[in-house]
Amino acid sequence: MTASNHNVVGYWASQEQYSMQDLLKFVIEAERCGLNTCLTSDHFHPWWHDNGHGNFTWVWMAAAAERTKNMQFITGVTAAVYRYNPAIIAQAFASLDVLYPGRIGLGVGTGEAMNEVPLGFDWPSTDIRLARTTEAIKIINTLWKEGRSTRSKGEDNSGNNSDNNGFVDFNGDYFKIKNAKLYTPPTGKIPLYMAAVGEQAIKTAAKYTDGLITLAKPDKASETFEMFDKAAVKEGKDPASLEKIAKPKISYSEDYDKALKSTEFWRASLLEDVFNLDISDPRELEQKAKDEVSDEKLRQSTLIITSIEDCIKPLEEYFKAGYTRLYPHSTSPDEIKFIQDFCAKVLPYFNERNQASR
Repeated sequence: MTASNHNVVGYWASQEQYSMQDLLKFVIEAERCGLNTCLTSDHFHPWWHDNGHGNFTWVWMAAAAERTKNMQFITGVTAAVYRYNPAIIAQAFASLDVLYPGRIGLGVGTGEAMNEVPLGFDWPSTDIRLARTTEAIKIINTLWKEGRSTRSKGEDNSGNNSDNNGFVDFNGDYFKIKNAKLYTPPTGKIPLYMAAVGEQAIKTAAKYTDGLITLAKPDKASETFEMFDKAAVKEGKDPASLEKIAKPKISYSEDYDKALKSTEFWRASLLEDVFNLDISDPRELEQKAKDEVSDEKLRQSTLIITSIEDCIKPLEEYFKAGYTRLYPHSTSPDEIKFIQDFCAKVLPYFNERNQASR
């Protein structure tokens, strides 16, 4: 699960849009048809009230990994700011990795009000959320590293073979960890990615993680990647070893009107300055989006296609811009049909392209 020098196409699983049972069917079918990596959202509330879902992603990941053979599962993303303590995130993903070695990855980000405020937290400024996320990443990485280190030295629980026996202290401005140890450490290095848009967040992702998840369209990505690569080099990292991940939105149906209608669920995600909005009630988000987000903006945000081959060129633009992994976010009326047609007519093109470039 280390970064690759070729372009990977995976499957996006929307925990807010579909039931857990349907999502299991989708990833089983996706793997059967040739996709072997899945990025999946991690929410408490959905973006949209009508027909929304609130699946607990970590539980679903275990069920999905059990029902698939080799599919990799990565959160896109887990907000390590309030509702999840970073040590609990470290424990949960270490345990998932023990059950499904090499198949688990963690994406982190600074979150949205809809997922934190319902749990009784205030919604702070971007700076505070980024500071909290940075501390959380440090804790997660340290617990994983210390856990792997003590195990590789053959330590028993009396811990005589390690200077600190895998116990971790962290005294930050926001998080404090006191003598915490992962007694069930990960089997290997779990890849950790960070979602980032602003300059400081992009630099943080380059400094502390294995890659960047970002929303930049291909024609706007160069500035983001230049900033990310420069920050990585400053940390002594090879930018080519780090992933650059996107999830372009697609709605596919042979009936254009059906494909367009199916994008409605994501209208609220297009609200201005959406990640800083202090709105946590999906009913309020839905109404605000209906009032403020135009149909034209909705059309521009999503690749609406009536022929599946029509997504090849737009996806290729992402790879040309420097992305290394794409997880097409389908909001199609018939998701199984999208998976089957995509894997039959689009995936082979990118697989052949990869073979030719090696």
